[in-house]
Amino acid sequence: MEDRSGLPAADFALPDATGTVLTLEEFRGHWLLMVFHRHLG
Repeated sequence: MEDRSGLPAADFALPDATGTVLTLEEFRGHWLLMVFHRHLG
């Protein structure tokens, strides 16, 4: 696996819990914690 630490993340858009679509660009310059959950079933 290639080490990509320190490289910028690819921009993307995802809906939040309320359905509002947010983009990664909206958080530029701020700390952001992203949690990816694998749904089983």
